[in-house]
Amino acid sequence: MSPHDVLEILSNGATLKDMEGAAVAHVADMFSTPAIFVKAVTEIVDGEKPRAEEFLQNLTAATKALDQAVAEVVNFVCGKCLSDL
Repeated sequence: MSPHDVLEILSNGATLKDMEGAAVAHVADMFSTPAIFVKAVTEIVDGEKPRAEEFLQNLTAATKALDQAVAEVVNFVCGKCLSDL
């Protein structure tokens, strides 16, 4: 991570970073296209367990949580104008 990234993470109390979503958000912004991201975390960088083991342990729970969250987001935005969100 760059020193700027570390400063941003620490100053915002963040516990993770989303590089893929940030790239998509950047392109969406370039084209003035609204975007909503709903993601789940399956592994902790610097966690105590090996990454592959942690990923497999968290995959089922993360998938279930994501399934519920996506349904809630779709229900929330359905039928609303962008200005209402």
